Amino acid sequence: MKFSASVIVLLAVLLSVGSAGLMLFLNYDDLFKPTPVVKAEFTSVEFDADDTSYSPAETHSMNQLSKELSLLKDKLLEREKDLDARESALSMDLESLEKQKRELNRIQDDLSSKLAEFESRKGKDLSEEKLKEYKDTAKRWVEMGPEVASVEIQNWRQKRRFEEALSIFETLKAEDKAPIIAFMLNSDQDDLIELADALAMRDRGLLPSVSME
Repeated sequence: MKFSASVIVLLAVLLSVGSAGLMLFLNYDDLFKPTPVVKAEFTSVEFDADDTSYSPAETHSMNQLSKELSLLKDKLLEREKDLDARESALSMDLESLEKQKRELNRIQDDLSSKLAEFESRKGKDLSEEKLKEYKDTAKRWVEMGPEVASVEIQNWRQKRRFEEALSIFETLKAEDKAPIIAFMLNSDQDDLIELADALAMRDRGLLPSVSME
């Protein structure tokens, strides 16, 4: 049986293509799938060239970075301790300020109390002094007679001190008030008569006794 040359060539081509396809199929994973990357895992921060696939230069760089990170960690810890110490100091300062504030409030309250006591004592002393002045003036009015007393009371009224004159007049006894009121009522001066009415308002019992005279 004889085959032509073209048939033989065709068979050779088909065999070649089939062989190539078979080889491609058998080696597909090696030819087309990417090689998986094995992640390097380190058991410590120190990089060991024997445990990794890094070059010595890369390992040195990693070790240097690890040392820098370790130094940074130490600095952060030191900084944290410093901040804790400052926080503690601030707490103590705040407590001291609160204590000083309470002490200042106590001193202020004490001063206010003493000031109020001083003002009260001062007012009392002034009242006693003023009362003594009133008594001395009333005694002088009695000793100098109704005429002088009437003129002086009228002068006090003109000086807008009539309330003080009334207070002094109240310290007099009834028998000392009556002659002064009588002198004013018997005067021909309207101001003295009006003044007598104002004084008698403090003791209405004076008017009948005056009219009886």
